[in-house]
Amino acid sequence: MHRLSPFLFLALGAPALAHAADPASCHAVRLADVGWTDASAVTAVGAEVFDALGYTASTPMVTLSLAYLSMQDGHIDGFLSNWDPTGVSVIAPYLKNGSVQQIAVNLPNGHLGLAVPDYVAAAGLRDFKDIAAWGARLHHVIYGLESGNDTNDHVLRMINENMFGLQHFRLVESSEQGMLSQVARSVESHRPIVFLAWEPHPMNMDFRITYLTGGEKVFGAGAHVNTVVRTGYEAACPNAYRLLKQIRFSVPGENIMMKAIQDDHVPPREEARQWLRANPDVLATWLTDVTTFDGQPGLAAARTYLGIH
Repeated sequence: MHRLSPFLFLALGAPALAHAADPASCHAVRLADVGWTDASAVTAVGAEVFDALGYTASTPMVTLSLAYLSMQDGHIDGFLSNWDPTGVSVIAPYLKNGSVQQIAVNLPNGHLGLAVPDYVAAAGLRDFKDIAAWGARLHHVIYGLESGNDTNDHVLRMINENMFGLQHFRLVESSEQGMLSQVARSVESHRPIVFLAWEPHPMNMDFRITYLTGGEKVFGAGAHVNTVVRTGYEAACPNAYRLLKQIRFSVPGENIMMKAIQDDHVPPREEARQWLRANPDVLATWLTDVTTFDGQPGLAAARTYLGIH
């Protein structure tokens, strides 16, 4: 009969965590927030989960370009709002020089393009190729976002290159709220309007809208959002990295959070806590093989911190 050493017996008989805790240098987790409502929502959720695990999370507000530059310089650890394909040109130099890494798609099935109210679609404007024929009724206007926004560039290219016969159209640029106010006025008076739209966003709950088909050459075949980290973060902080890699969202879930933040003025961190309490099942997936900062089981700690019973 072979005897087991007491050390081997201890290893076999005692519960063990699959991964060790992160080093002290990983205690502070810095997640970039670029100020979009969806970015503020998902960043707040990530920060809440890190806090629940005993890390100290901060969400510095930066521009999109500065988010990547700060990761390159080691001042930001992660970013949960890298939209693809619209954000490809901004992140490209940092992917090329190897300073950042895209590690997961945290939101599939997003949507970005031009949209119309449902009653306009029902009247026949359903595809990009239909817009030109509606020129007079639309006053040859497409409504977009603030000047300099990358998404506007797609519309301007259509106009400048006379794609879909849109050479006589012009883009009206304004803030997101300004554009949506124009949509609200048009809907109230049952007038036609074409505008930039995307999902997730509360507009999809506030208005009955139809996304136009046929714009794949302009806006891409589909939209999704990537999680990005600074290169070296996996080796330096493997537990925190694992959480970031496993976070996933859904379009309906983000719509709910964004509506609360934008329309009801709920602070992002408060809405993040409420959303996590209302959707506790996500934690089981996100926290697979993830521990607290000091190496304890992550799921139990997060549920306790959030008051989930």
